[in-house]
Amino acid sequence: MSKKANYTVQTEFINKLKDALPQNISLADELSDLLEVSTDSAYRRIRGETALSIDEVVKICRHYKIPFTPVSEENPNTITFGIRPLNSDTKAFENYLTDLRNDLKKIGSFEGAQIIYAAEDIPVFHHFCFDELSAFKYFYWNKEILNAPFTDGKKFDMALIPKEWIKTGHEIIELYNKVPSIEIWTDDTINGTLKQVEFFWESGLFKNKEDALLITGQVEQMIKHMERQAELKTKFITENEIPKNKDNYSLYRSDVTIGNNCILVNLGNIQATYLSYHTLNFMTSSSASFCAQTDQWLKNLIKKATLISGTSEKYRYQFFKLKFELLEKLREKIKNG
Repeated sequence: MSKKANYTVQTEFINKLKDALPQNISLADELSDLLEVSTDSAYRRIRGETALSIDEVVKICRHYKIPFTPVSEENPNTITFGIRPLNSDTKAFENYLTDLRNDLKKIGSFEGAQIIYAAEDIPVFHHFCFDELSAFKYFYWNKEILNAPFTDGKKFDMALIPKEWIKTGHEIIELYNKVPSIEIWTDDTINGTLKQVEFFWESGLFKNKEDALLITGQVEQMIKHMERQAELKTKFITENEIPKNKDNYSLYRSDVTIGNNCILVNLGNIQATYLSYHTLNFMTSSSASFCAQTDQWLKNLIKKATLISGTSEKYRYQFFKLKFELLEKLREKIKNG
């Protein structure tokens, strides 16, 4: 077999790696540092003149979080996903937030990047605009999903949440706001957060009524914030920081049940899909065939949905009016409880 034939798979792998890196990054310099070889040796691997060793391929895949399977050898019936396991260790949750921030930072480094989010639940980023609400979500996830020891026998208390988690949340929403995005919500998208607050209230996991009402108040602020962003078709943190002439946010209302949170990231020549599992975690795949299927599913979903951002004032009002009514019912239940 010729040398060219021997390295066909390597060439595809290198091309996939190139696509996964921002254009301003030198692949040769990256591989030189990662593999601890000279720049010339890195170039020879890029050109296919020197074969990558198994150890080098594994190191590259782990570092850049990409699968080895070449596009030409992808099996549409077998998809490789990457996961970030979560457990009761608070360090694992801290890593989850850090990875989320780093992923958004990488996505934002690509010119023309786009995020399409089919939301069964409110996209996690939006909670991070409001400190008490993000603290509540952190506590809920760690207590009810991960059984973290620091929540054992405890009621919700913002003081239990590391300030570093709140800070990372701020960084996450700032990064998300910079990436143009399309979100697809249903009438049930807000229900998850409302049910979490209701569960804590009914289970006596708020220290007092005032704390429960504080969180419902922040949920209300978040919904108003989302309505305002939809009106202006742009993402921002506060009213004082609204970008001018920036059209980077579209919101759709879908009558079709979404089923789970699904994110498609478009990065020029490549795509990546994020699927939710175990409540708050995501598994990821850059499989070309799977991302193409996801892309088609999302396009069909959008085609059948109603755009409620921008000039769609009537439909936007009706959509958010329902959310405020659900929230008010919960608020009255807590006040009268």
